[in-house]
Amino acid sequence: MSITSSDGMNMAMSVGLFLLISLLLWWFVRRARRQKTPALRPISAFKMLRGLLGRVAEDGKVVHLSLGTSGVGGEQTAVVVSGLSVLCYLADQGVPFGVSPITTVADPVLMLIAQDVLYRAHQQKGLATRYRSTDVQMVASDPTAYAVGAQDIINQENVGANVMIGNFGDEYLLLGEAGAQREIVQMVGSDAVNVQPFMLATSEHVLLGEEIFATGAYLTHRPEYVGSLYVQDALRILIVAAIVIGVLAKTVLGS
Repeated sequence: MSITSSDGMNMAMSVGLFLLISLLLWWFVRRARRQKTPALRPISAFKMLRGLLGRVAEDGKVVHLSLGTSGVGGEQTAVVVSGLSVLCYLADQGVPFGVSPITTVADPVLMLIAQDVLYRAHQQKGLATRYRSTDVQMVASDPTAYAVGAQDIINQENVGANVMIGNFGDEYLLLGEAGAQREIVQMVGSDAVNVQPFMLATSEHVLLGEEIFATGAYLTHRPEYVGSLYVQDALRILIVAAIVIGVLAKTVLGS
């Protein structure tokens, strides 16, 4: 099987792009490690999460965390991982004080993963005996049935804040409206474009678009995550510059 010149050029471009991304990632991760505080633009949703469990616990209430209606292993795995990062962050806040977010899921595999995240947070603090598997609840696999069940939890008097990170469909209206009617603190984020207008209508703290995939960088400040954000910004600049140069070249040389 012969390789055409076009195939060879595509392969060379792919290798070149891989090397460029690897080099940029190495450079920005190295730079992030030297920075005490990463230079990240402020996002109100992430600011709201800081100390959230403590503030809610002071009033004798709990935080409800929804990881969406999808599971792991499919197209929505990335957004599910973002939700798990939020669970890990909230668990690290609350475990020392004996509180954990009440987490609801719509997938049995995700339930096991969320339980493991919560258990590890207790184990790392030396409080494994205080771990409660019931803090993670599998409500229903059907999106509408899940929303109805999670809505009942949000409507409970002891819930003082509602955090929803994951993939949602039209069933989001049941969840978002439940928190809005109770006027409790809400933070929401989803990769579903059709849901984002409803998110903005029901919450003041919203993660839009790709912001949800920056969860790890904003919450942990790990150099690997921060460096990946810098790489994405650098690639955007390079792509825009390439488009502008291409248009100018076509305009000047093509005439």
